[in-house]
Parts: sequence; C-alpha cells; structure tokens
Amino acid sequence: MPEPIPPTPPALPVAIVETPRRFRIPLVWIIPLVAALIGLFLAARTYYEQGPTITIQFHTGEGLEPGKTRIKYKDVDVGQIAAVALAEDGSHVVATARLAREAARLLVDDTRFWVVSAKVSGNSVSGLGTLLSGAYVGLDVGKSTEPRRDFVALEAAPAVTFDAPGRVFALQAETIGSINIGTPIYFRRIEAGQVTGFKLDEKGKRVDVQIFIKAPYDRFVTTDSRFWNASGVDVKLGADGVQVNTESFAAIVTGGLAFQTPDSSLDDPAPPKHTFRLFPNRGEALKQPHTHVRNYVLRFTESVRGLSVGAPVDFRGIQVGEVTAIEPDFRAKAADLGLLVEVNIFPGRMQNASQPGKATFFGKDESDKDFRAFVDTLIASGLRAQLRSGNLVTGQLYVALDFFPGAGAVKVDWKHNPPLLPTQRGSLDELQTTLLRIVARLDKLPLDDIGRDTQKAIAGLGRTIDEAENLVKRLDGLANGEVRDTVVEARSAIGDARKLLASDAPLQQDLRATLQELSRTAQMLRQLADTLDRHPEALLRGKPEEKP
Repeated sequence: MPEPIPPTPPALPVAIVETPRRFRIPLVWIIPLVAALIGLFLAARTYYEQGPTITIQFHTGEGLEPGKTRIKYKDVDVGQIAAVALAEDGSHVVATARLAREAARLLVDDTRFWVVSAKVSGNSVSGLGTLLSGAYVGLDVGKSTEPRRDFVALEAAPAVTFDAPGRVFALQAETIGSINIGTPIYFRRIEAGQVTGFKLDEKGKRVDVQIFIKAPYDRFVTTDSRFWNASGVDVKLGADGVQVNTESFAAIVTGGLAFQTPDSSLDDPAPPKHTFRLFPNRGEALKQPHTHVRNYVLRFTESVRGLSVGAPVDFRGIQVGEVTAIEPDFRAKAADLGLLVEVNIFPGRMQNASQPGKATFFGKDESDKDFRAFVDTLIASGLRAQLRSGNLVTGQLYVALDFFPGAGAVKVDWKHNPPLLPTQRGSLDELQTTLLRIVARLDKLPLDDIGRDTQKAIAGLGRTIDEAENLVKRLDGLANGEVRDTVVEARSAIGDARKLLASDAPLQQDLRATLQELSRTAQMLRQLADTLDRHPEALLRGKPEEKP
C-alpha cells in the first residue's frame, strides 16, 4: 500500500493590520461634561458682560438694599447695588454698585446719581411707581468725556436732566421769596421752564437763581428780556380802577416766575448762562428802559411820609422820571433838618413830535453850558418841584414839576452833585400852614382881656345911665310942657339902655356867644391841621374811626 500522503499543513495565519479604535467616553460621563461646558460658557459670558464696579456716596441708606436696589437710566436697568456700608467717620453711606458692560460709557465726570422714591412737594408729585416696585437709584449721564468711578449722589432728583433740550440762565434777586427748586417759569402764561437751583452770593447781598428754559421757548429769551416774580396775586389800584394780574392758579398757591421780551427787541437769543435781574413784580420789570438819564436832588423841609422809592416824577400829567433815594440832610449850619430826594429824569419822555429823537425838556443834546442856561431859564420862570398827593385813600405822594409864577427868585445849585433843584411846599402843607397861622393869630387875641374890658365898659355905661336917670328926675320936678315931654323920652331911652346892659340882655348873650365861638373855631382849626398832618386821606374819607 502506498504510503499515505501526509496532510497539508494549514496555511500560516496572515496578520491583518487593524486601525485603532477611537477613544469613546463612557456614556456615564457625558452629562457631567455637558454641565461643565455650560458652566464654562456662562462663566465666560458673565465675565465678558460684567461691567465696571463703582462707589456712590449717599447721605443716608434709605431705600438702598444690597442685591435688590436697581440702577436705572431712562427706566432701563443698567446696574445693581451690591453692598452698602457706613463710612469710617459715620457722616455718610458708601454703596458699591455693579453696572452692565454697556453702561461703562455712561460713567463720566459729571454723571449724577440719586435715590428715586415717592415724594410729594408743594407743586409736584413724583415717584409714585416706587410704592409697589420699591425705590431705585436714578442716573443722569453728564456731558464730560473724562471717565470716573467714584461719585457723590444728589440729595434730591435734579429738576432738569442734561439731555433736556433748552438753555440755562441765571437770575439775580434781592430775596428768594416763594421760589424753590422746581418753581415754574411762565411765558405768556405758558409754562416754559423751571428753577433748577439757588444760592446766596459770597457777600450775602443777593440770591443767585439758576433757571432752565426748555425748547422752543428758549429762543424767545434775549438780552433785553425781563424776568419778574409772579407769585400770588398782583392787585393795583389806579386811575383806571382795580387791576388784578396773575399767571395761573399754581403760581398763586406755590409761586412762580415769568418773563417777557419787549416787542421792539430785535436781539438774537441770549447766550447760555446769561445773567438777568429778577424784578419784584410785572410793573417794575416792564418799565421802559432809558439810555439817557439825568440825576437831580430835591430838598424838602416838609414831611415826605407817603413818598417811596420808585414814586413817579410828573410834569403836568406826564411821567418824566422816578424817585431813586430818600435820605436826611444833615447840615451843621442849617437852621432846620431837611430831607433829600434823589430823582432820575428821562429826557426822552418829553420830545418834540416834529423833531423825533431830540429832547426839548431838560435837554439831551445840548452842551453843558447851553443846558445849564436852559434850566436856569426854566427856574427863573417859576419851575419848582412839589410834593403832591397821588392817592388820598392810600396817602401816597409823588413829585410834581410845575411852574409857580409867584415863586421867589432862586438859582440851581450846580456845585452840588447831583445838581440841587429848588422846591415848593405842597398844597396840602400850605393849607396846614395857613390853618396853623390863623390859629396862631386867634391864639394871640386877648379874648379874656377883651371880655374883662367889655364888662368894665358895660359897668361904666350902667353908672352913666344911673347918673343920667337921676338928672332926669331932677329936671322932671322943675320942667313943664315940652321940657317934660323931652324928659319922658329921655327916661324911656335910659330904660331901653338899661335893658341892653342887663345880664340876660341879648347884647351880652350874643357877645359871650361870639367869644366862645371864636375860641371853638381856633380849637377846631388846630384839630383840623393836626388831622390833615397825620391823615391826609381824611379829605376824601372823613375823620378816621378811633380804635379802642
């Protein structure tokens, strides 16, 4: 048998190269990995969106809650109060705030912060929305370009924000009156702005008031505009009756200011921060301005009670000036103590219609020499200044310039600065002087001596009558016929004369009544002069009632 063929050995295994398998994360690690990635994303986003951290100093911590109190600009959240701490000296509160990244551009040098809460003031109500949502910190972006991170908050919300359209001006007033921050300002009874602040000047002589006039009303404010205090009700009693002026009910209750620009003003709008004078009332503010003014002084030796600064200077019904000052005149060599009244004369008030622009009263274009000669001519013709009653009800006086032909010859004192013009005693004062002069003459009458002399004369006449009667009795016994008739007539005449000399005779009663009437007349004239001196309005209203 053939030998068996051995079996074929199996082929050698061939190595197959396999690509390595990718690393696979176990399914259990997928969730933690996703969470880590989300955390990294949120952290990166938070870091990227995180804005600057700032500090704000507040007077108190009222309304500030860390982690809750928001910071808003135009009612949009831009940050949050992170922490509140008391300052080391305890004078204020320091709050740390974190703002959004996009709010970084809002933090400039003049940016302002304040706490917004519900407040009720005299003329406004604000922050009512915070009653439910809580207080928040308001932000107003300044106009500076320098960045800043430390701020001092305002104690109250600003009256006007930086981005409000309009212009800021300044007023100078003698007193603040009823003005406060937020006080409205009216233009033709339309609310055109408000007061933004006020402070006393360094010397304490006036109050500087900052105001804001919003657009488009700010274009009506020129350098010639007039501002006045429109608070309350302005009541004026004049020849035209009672005039009542007021801006609005709010101005009556809480106060207000107003302004007006003369129609003749063609000036461009006033520049920002221009300073104006604040007048006490509308009448003072709208007085016609005068570029040419002459100043004079008047000396009166009578009472100027009722004359005040601002009283008109009148020339036959036309106001040509006003009183600017009243002061006593102390002169060592003077026999009496007078009062000096300074006045401003406006030559432009008296112009020739045929030659406009050239004053003919108190001169405007004349040289000093010609002008003085002109005034001397007027004074020589009797021009004098006199105090007259402008209102018998109120007792107000004014200065009247008029001609008095009977006035004595005087000259203007040109050496006095300002020039001293002559004066004439007032008509009421002259009436009082005349009454006092009559009373003085009546007082000089020896009424008691006249009465005693009259009684002596009557007694002497009585004795003469007695002697005549005795003589008639003797003749009656000796005479007959016609002589007896004559004696009878003489006795009748003596009887009539005796009746006249009796104590109850009408002649003596009338004489006593006449003397008593003279005495009462002198007393009444004295009382009348005294009453007119104290109450000149008594000529119109009668004797004032005596108060208990």
